[in-house]
Amino acid sequence: MNIAIRDRPLKLLWLEALKRRLSEEDPDFSYYHERLRRVDAGFAGERKVDREWLELVSPYTFFVMHNLILMNSAQHSHQLDTLFICTNFMLVIEIKNISGRLDFDDITHQCIRTKPDGTVEGFPNAITQTLRHLQFLKVISQNYSLPIEGAVIISNPSTIIAGHPKTIPIFHVSGLQKHLHSLFKKYSQAILSDKQLTQFVQQLLNRHQPSKTPAPLDPSRFRQGVLCPNCQYKSQMHYARGIWICSRCHYASEEIFAEALQDYRYLVRSTITNKQLREFFNIHSSDAANRILKKFQFPFTGSYKNRVYHLPENLVEYMRPFFRSS
Repeated sequence: MNIAIRDRPLKLLWLEALKRRLSEEDPDFSYYHERLRRVDAGFAGERKVDREWLELVSPYTFFVMHNLILMNSAQHSHQLDTLFICTNFMLVIEIKNISGRLDFDDITHQCIRTKPDGTVEGFPNAITQTLRHLQFLKVISQNYSLPIEGAVIISNPSTIIAGHPKTIPIFHVSGLQKHLHSLFKKYSQAILSDKQLTQFVQQLLNRHQPSKTPAPLDPSRFRQGVLCPNCQYKSQMHYARGIWICSRCHYASEEIFAEALQDYRYLVRSTITNKQLREFFNIHSSDAANRILKKFQFPFTGSYKNRVYHLPENLVEYMRPFFRSS
């Protein structure tokens, strides 16, 4: 048994940083706020399904991978919400956290959601998405001959699953265990040895393409500096002897700088110079900025005057040991 931990998606982290920074007067504020709501709801739904894997009793060695992104020959991506793979078969799972009544149209290939108030909305058809993934996996797994199944899981327990074609099973998360055990019975003969299974999984992981940060916005559109969480990120904090202090509520913190610098990495760039640090975080002294950059031992390139610091991916975790309270 090997179950991967689902990380918070980069798109969600980017949108959370943007929410802290984007002015409410920005013309796209409502658009990004809605995108954040949907991505966050999707992640919450995926985590709800993930809990089911911890209770799975399987007669076979298996792996569970989340958010696996693979590229096809046309350089188009296949993002698999969850891929279950054992010695006997593979199961591709598409997860949807959508409330209301869902109708899946096999002719228009659209998912239609009807809210309790009668509002009707269209969504991409999860069944069509899953079939696309299945066709791709059949191509890249030909050397292993594993049967491939697909399923769409609805993580919201109040959702009513109405009309849908029979091409792909679609059910609530509570039905995952039963569905898996039906597949264990259907595919009772092992196709791969444990060694071959591990080899195949490693090949898939080697093909994984990590998500990329969305295209950056003009920095003039969002609030710069270290923002005070105690003021719902509405006011700036100033730097004094290693501590950031809110000019409005006087909340003080050393660690808040890690979150602010993480925002910078998501929204602006993954490198920073002394000058860029001073400009973005309103630090007046070049020496003070230099002490900050040296303190966290960021990898760098270039000479002293032209030094460029490279910011690690998970800055909050990376910077934690350098704070005095740690």
